[in-house]
Amino acid sequence: MFTTRLHFTDDARRRIVRGATQVARLVELTLGPAARTVLIERAPAGPLVGSSGHDVALYVELVCPVEQIGAQAMRNVAWEMSDRWGDGTATVVCLAAALLQALDQAEKSGHDRRALAAALDAEVAEIVAALTRSATPILEEDDLRHVIETAAGGTDLSPLLLEAALRAGPQGYIDIVPAAETDALEVVQGLAFDGGWLSPNFTASGAGRIVLENACVVTFDGAVQSIDEIGPMLDVFVRMDQTLLFVATSFSDEARERLGSLVRRTGAKIAAMRAPGEGDWRRFHLGDIAAATGATVFGDEGGYSLRTVRPELVGRATKVELTATDSRFDGGAGGLPELDFRKAQIRGDIARSRYLSLDRERHEKRLARLSAGIVTLSLGGRTEPERVLRIGSAQRAVQTIKAARQSGTIAGGGVGLRDAGRALGNRSITGRAFEAPFRVLSANGATQVTVSPRDPCNLVVDVVRRAAATAASLVSTDVAITHPRRLAS
Repeated sequence: MFTTRLHFTDDARRRIVRGATQVARLVELTLGPAARTVLIERAPAGPLVGSSGHDVALYVELVCPVEQIGAQAMRNVAWEMSDRWGDGTATVVCLAAALLQALDQAEKSGHDRRALAAALDAEVAEIVAALTRSATPILEEDDLRHVIETAAGGTDLSPLLLEAALRAGPQGYIDIVPAAETDALEVVQGLAFDGGWLSPNFTASGAGRIVLENACVVTFDGAVQSIDEIGPMLDVFVRMDQTLLFVATSFSDEARERLGSLVRRTGAKIAAMRAPGEGDWRRFHLGDIAAATGATVFGDEGGYSLRTVRPELVGRATKVELTATDSRFDGGAGGLPELDFRKAQIRGDIARSRYLSLDRERHEKRLARLSAGIVTLSLGGRTEPERVLRIGSAQRAVQTIKAARQSGTIAGGGVGLRDAGRALGNRSITGRAFEAPFRVLSANGATQVTVSPRDPCNLVVDVVRRAAATAASLVSTDVAITHPRRLAS
């Protein structure tokens, strides 16, 4: 039989504040360019090197179940920042704990709880306004260098990240992947996908690459079960001696083999590929290819049948390259209005995926393909923990770069938050709490870093809002309900 324990008012809040504070003191070790890492036991697996606030908070389990409520709140807000930005996790925990302590002390001093909530809302609004006013756009390479060196913690990653950011530009996408050996940087501009030819039989000479010059592009949202379904359409291009790339969401084995055999037998300049990706992503990518090449998507949903292929419904590409594993389109004939409309659709997909980080990243890659391209930064390490640590640092830095380009930057190192808090004046309830990240960074040795730190404005604003919301929810606690549990030995 399960039982519960009830913890009332002062006892509950005191323990919750203590739990949140314990997590914050641990997480603060990871804050700043001169911060330390935390080694986390994961028996029977090897230890984890925790280098971010989220990594550390995730593994905290306190003996007291009420204290664990405070710890869990810090874990949750760190996860929110990690999922949304990939950075700022230690800062948000540090600030949330400081605001919680300030509000708790104010209530103990006799302040009315409802008045405290109104005062916190007003002070957060003033902080956000001050931070926004102080933001400056990134205009020079030096501005970008300051952001990267702040985010990367002064490591050897800074030059690589700067090069990647410059090559990608504001519209590009930087992908961080593990390296087989040494660090490497690869730039792929334009429309390129993982996913190549449908059959090796399209290579008449047995070469490992197909190159189609001045190709027509037909896109089909549907499954090709038999070559008879597309035979009339193929005959049109064969008679006109036109190079054709046919892209469909799927092909049966029989259709794939017969289509490849037809090309080898007749020498027709025809190649086929399955739309890249899996599941719904094939449809997304098919639409992207159509928009870039000016093609109309055939299929039941669009109302266009392959039996009525007309020149104005066919896309064009100056050059298409296919291998067994990848494809690339250059010189697509898609018009600017169509491309702008497609990009707007993708931005909507990104906004709808704000709580699904993996989907959001995939949509961001789609947008980059239609805009500037994708830069892949492969990172290695002398040991697996070192490689994991470097990749994590680089991924957080990339998110920071993107945020800084969107909203401009403010004084980093906690200075912007400290100054905004001081501007609230001596009567402020929470003003000194906003100095907490600066004090922690100073204690961690950030003042010894020579570069003038810069932080993305919108990231810091989100830190403030999430930290304040977390503190406000915890300080309003009157009763905590806990259940007995056994800690793993």
